[in-house]
Amino acid sequence: MVDYAQQPQLPIISQPSADIIPQRPSADPNNASSSNLDLSASVNPNYIQASVGSPQAPEANSQRREIGDLAVWTLSSAKPGNGVEQLRDDSTSTFWQSDGTQPHFVNIQFLKKMRVQEISLYLDFKTDESYTPQKISIRVGNCFYELQEVKLIDFEEPIGWFTFKLEEKTSSGLLLKPYIKTMFVQLAILQNQHSGRDTHIRQIKIFAPREQHSSSDMYPHFQTTQMTQYSTIR
Repeated sequence: MVDYAQQPQLPIISQPSADIIPQRPSADPNNASSSNLDLSASVNPNYIQASVGSPQAPEANSQRREIGDLAVWTLSSAKPGNGVEQLRDDSTSTFWQSDGTQPHFVNIQFLKKMRVQEISLYLDFKTDESYTPQKISIRVGNCFYELQEVKLIDFEEPIGWFTFKLEEKTSSGLLLKPYIKTMFVQLAILQNQHSGRDTHIRQIKIFAPREQHSSSDMYPHFQTTQMTQYSTIR
């Protein structure tokens, strides 16, 4: 049984069979072998390489907020005691461990469209060895069947926190918005280090930009002649 985080304001998955979001046929990228993916940066603009992470955990600040608690999290599989709770407990000593065939999935579903700015995850090759992901695809969409890849990451024995920006760009690569508006985010683990079968991810955080409100937005605008006489103190 796969466990998942439940939030009171969000719909709860009640049927055991619904805990795992079904996988698509093999023709779909979700089930595609990593050998079928062209990892050339010149061909795939979403492709990046990562090896050295940060020892410092990313935190919410005046520019961003962590929105993981606003989502329903589901996993393609999990070992008992190594599920969503361990993935989201703010401890790098715990981890999610999959329990099935590749690819493995982390699905993050929101009740409404959210502005997703960054995704951070903690990996530890020194401890997890062949359980550590090597290739991860980040996909977004309005639902499971509309997912599009926005990042394809190739890790080389990663240790630490890795943060990836999600941005809306034109087909020519020009930046439109420093975030992506979406209801569904999926992390697909396509391959592990040294051809490992199951995977370990120790933490995942997901961030949205904070909305900036000017002081003028907090008060009504006096427009009529009758109301303007009360707009200032005499």
